[in-house]
This record gives sequence, C-alpha cells and structure tokens, in this order.
Amino acid sequence: MLPLSWPGGALGVAFRLGVNCVILSALSLVLFIYERSLVPIYASGPTTYTLNIAVLLAVVLAAAQPVKMSTTNTLLCGVLLFTAAPLSTYWGAVYTARWGRAIVGPIAVHCAVLVPLVANQATLALDINPLQSAPSKKLVGYRSVAALVVYAAIYGSSSWFAVDSRLDHVSESRVFLTWAAVLANAWMITFPGRSASKPRKTKKKKSPFPYMRPLMLLGFNILWWPAQRFLGSPVLPHPLDKPYLHPTFPMIIHSSVQSTTGLIVVGEALPPKSYEGGPDSEMHSLRYLRASHSLLGGVWMGGKVATLDDVPPQVDSFGTPLGDSIYGTFVLQEAARLVNSTARAGQFERALIIGLGAGISATAFNRHGLDTTIVEIDPAVYDAARLYFGLPEHPSTNLFLEDARTWAANRRAAIDAGTPHPLFDVVVHDCFSGGGVPQHIFTVEFWNDLKATLHPEGVLVVNFAGMIKSDASRLISQTLEASFSVCRVFHDSQGGIKEEEYKTELMNLVFFCTLQRQLTFRNARRSDYLDSYLREHILSSLPRRELPLELLTGPLEAKFILTDSHNPLGKLQNSLGHYHWSLMRQVLPDIFWETY
Repeated sequence: MLPLSWPGGALGVAFRLGVNCVILSALSLVLFIYERSLVPIYASGPTTYTLNIAVLLAVVLAAAQPVKMSTTNTLLCGVLLFTAAPLSTYWGAVYTARWGRAIVGPIAVHCAVLVPLVANQATLALDINPLQSAPSKKLVGYRSVAALVVYAAIYGSSSWFAVDSRLDHVSESRVFLTWAAVLANAWMITFPGRSASKPRKTKKKKSPFPYMRPLMLLGFNILWWPAQRFLGSPVLPHPLDKPYLHPTFPMIIHSSVQSTTGLIVVGEALPPKSYEGGPDSEMHSLRYLRASHSLLGGVWMGGKVATLDDVPPQVDSFGTPLGDSIYGTFVLQEAARLVNSTARAGQFERALIIGLGAGISATAFNRHGLDTTIVEIDPAVYDAARLYFGLPEHPSTNLFLEDARTWAANRRAAIDAGTPHPLFDVVVHDCFSGGGVPQHIFTVEFWNDLKATLHPEGVLVVNFAGMIKSDASRLISQTLEASFSVCRVFHDSQGGIKEEEYKTELMNLVFFCTLQRQLTFRNARRSDYLDSYLREHILSSLPRRELPLELLTGPLEAKFILTDSHNPLGKLQNSLGHYHWSLMRQVLPDIFWETY
C-alpha cells in the first residue's frame, strides 16, 4: 500500500484504476520488446514456444505470494530488475544459445529474466487495488479476478505489433531503462518520510526531508540518462549510422534495421589474414542477408569471387565484386526458363518474384531479359538486395512492397473487372523464413488468385524447405497437385539423398507446376549460366535432382488439401522451427548470430 494519501471515494478508485492501466500497458510493451530482443538469437518459434506459460507462471506467483510486500519495496525491486534487464536478456540468450538447445535455452531465459519482471509488475498492479478496505474474503476474490485481468492485459502485447513501425528505431535497452527510471521516480516520491499520523513530541526544527525529496529526484534524473550508455546491451543501434567492424573477429555489419518481418541484417564474414584466395571449406569471404535468426541468402566475396572464362563479375551498388550465391536453391529456380513443353518455350517475357530474399533469382531473370516484377512484404529486404547484392532498381510499376495474399487478390479482382494487366510467364514463390512459411499463401484460394496472373502456358516455381516424407511436404505437394495440371519436384542437395534421410534431413524442395498437360525441360546451355560456376553445376545436373513426386504426396486425401478454412501447416512447422534454428547454428558460428 502506498504511504502517500490516496484520493478518496470514486475519484480514488478512478485514480487507482488509471495507475493500473499505466502499469499494465507498460508491461505489455515490455513483453513485446522482450520477445523482440530474443528473436534474433532464438528465432520466433523457440522464443514463443513457452512464453505464455512463463507469463502465466509469473502472474500466478504474484497473486499467490504469501508475503505481503509494501509498494515502495516492490517499486525498488522493479527498479533493480528493469535496470538489469537489457544486459541479462541479451547475455542470458547468448550463453544459453551456445548450449545448442532450442527449447531449453529460452525456458532458462524466461525463468531468469521474464518471470521476475512480470511477477514484479503484476504484484504492483495487484497491490494498487480499489478494494483495499474490503474484507479479506473479498480481497482474495478480487486478487483472483484481478490476476485474470492482468494476464489478459498482458496478451494485449500483440497490439504493439500494430505500431511496430513507430518502435523500429527504439532499442530494447531504451524501453527497459526508461521504465526503470519511471519506477525509480515513483519509488522516490513514495519513499516514506516522517509519518503524518505521529504527532511531534517537541517543537524542534522541521525535518529536511521535504526538501531532500525533490533534490533526490533532480539528482537521479540528471545522472540517470547519461548512465544508460553503460547499462544497455551491446546490441547495435537500429538503423546503423555506419558499418560496424567487429573488434575481435573478422566480420563487418553493413546494415541492421528493425522492419516488417523482424531484424534485417547485412553482414560479411571477412577472410582470415592467412587466406590467399581460392576455394576452401571455411565459412568466410561471404556476405549474407539475415532476417532475425534465418538466412535469406548470401554471396561469396573477395578471394572466392570466380566466373566462367574470367568474365568480369557482377557488382553491388558500391562497385564491390559479387560472387555466386551461397545457396543453390535460388539458381535451381531459374530452371523455369528451361521448360520446353509449351508454345511459349524460349519466348518467356515476364517474371514475377514473390519473396525477394537477396534477389538472386530476380537479378538473373533481369539479366536474361525478362521484365521482372517483385512482390516483397518487407521494404528493408528490398533495400538490402538493391544496395548490397546487385539487384537492379525496379520502377514502381514492377515493385509491390506488400503481403502476397493481398496483392494476388487485388490483381485478380482487377483482371476480372477488365483492367488490362500483362500475364507472367514465370512466377517464383519463395517465402520460407525463420523455420517455416506463411501458411496463408499456400492454400487453394491463394493459388487460384495467383493463377489469374499466370499465362496459361507459364510456369509456377515454389520453394519449400522441409523433409521429403513429412505431413508438411505432403500438404504442400497435394495442394499444388489439386491446383495445377502437372507438377515436378527437384532438390538442391550437393550430393545424393539416401532413403533413410527422407524423414530426417531438412532440404530445399523446388516444385515446378503448370496448367498444361505436360512439363519437360531442355538441356542447359552456356548462355543459361550467366558466367556462373554454380549455375553450370546446378542447371547441368537438373535431371539427377528430380524426386518422384509420389514420395512427397503419398495417397491423395482431402485432409491434405490446404484451404483457408483448413490449414494445419503452421502447427506442423513448430517442431521444424526448432530444427531450423539448430541448422542455422551449424551454417554460421555463434558470433554471427550474436552480432546485430
């Protein structure tokens, strides 16, 4: 109970409810920021897997605690907890992630950081109640109901995603430490002085405390704000004002920005001093595009840049030479140009890219002379591809920075209404990120909208990362078969695939589908390679990369057809998210994921 006098009557109840609203709103923001701070290290799936359970545990602890704490003590605990939150959240995530346990690590961080934070603020909210003078039985009932209200209010943290763009430039440290400052000021204001209920025994000089309180407030706020630089986590500012060169590891971060799909980072692994050029098995001399804890693409750099016949390589917007893609799947998508079973074979004019990544496929189609349109939900991804990965600038008529489902529905509606729009000969759909895919753009309804934009003799290319024999792959393949006349599927694995790996190995599966009755490919030619060793390797070996489609589909069943009303794809990918996290930790060492 606060030592200061509360207003009485209805005004007092309204005041206390207002204080509670402020506390719960701040707590929901803190939860949003806490989750955002863990996702770059733990990805979305592992971070949120036990998040709600941790919040519920914290609220129950606050409501059921046997020891009654004064509000001033609760405030002081809050100050200490929130002051330590930036460093404890970051380093807690960093060290537990090095265990290599995608589920255990976040649980440990939640218990060490999140539960105390939420329990402290929930205790504060429950102590500031409008029924303080009620009988104990009513107070028990009140605290039970209030605990449910607190838990429900915390779920309101999802509403902060609606204003996330306004928080893009606000660091997690700033939110934690600002709330710590608010609690510290509240603590100093409510810090008990001479009790007003105790009469003075003598007429000695007045206590200096009334003058000390404003001095404490003034002194704290003068010292607190410059002190924050020592209390914040080592996370880089977003956006970066200049490239960041790591002081102890050969790595540079060119760009880091909070955006629509999370943290978008362009980093580069620099070569060791002993490197003299040429190929090797070490992960260096590469530039990568990262969305939170997922790689959207990358290219080889420096001494690992090589071209067929020593043709001058492509360059980024700064003139820096760029090598081949570090992933073969983007090159495999270019095999759509090799389709020779339609009347338009060899005459493809327009391509549509849904999900840009580093822009490898989009850049290749541009170089082959195709008029290329891009649909990408995250503007920061497009900016990164333009600046650092050689993607040509696209005019506004060929660039749509929005959700693909909305774009496809609007384009179909416009075409049905008679508005002329050119149809696409090639549509590439590659929207895998963070261990899963956006399930709403894999349904029959979405494919029907997209087919309205595809030329009748065109080709759809769909990239899906999964196991060959899995329910998720079966859902994707059967839905595509139900929506198109014929589909074929290929893999990007460097070696062969053993049968025992069908259910255990995560790999990129690239589907090629058409509305025609057959789908065949011509042999690749020198002109298809764009002077790239990787394209020569992938495209020339296309026949050996095909998988029997029945391996993925299994017996056809209606329950494996994805629709807007029946879509279990998201739930099936939860475990895949944990596996994908572990896989990403094998692709790049820990330090790459810890520096952003």
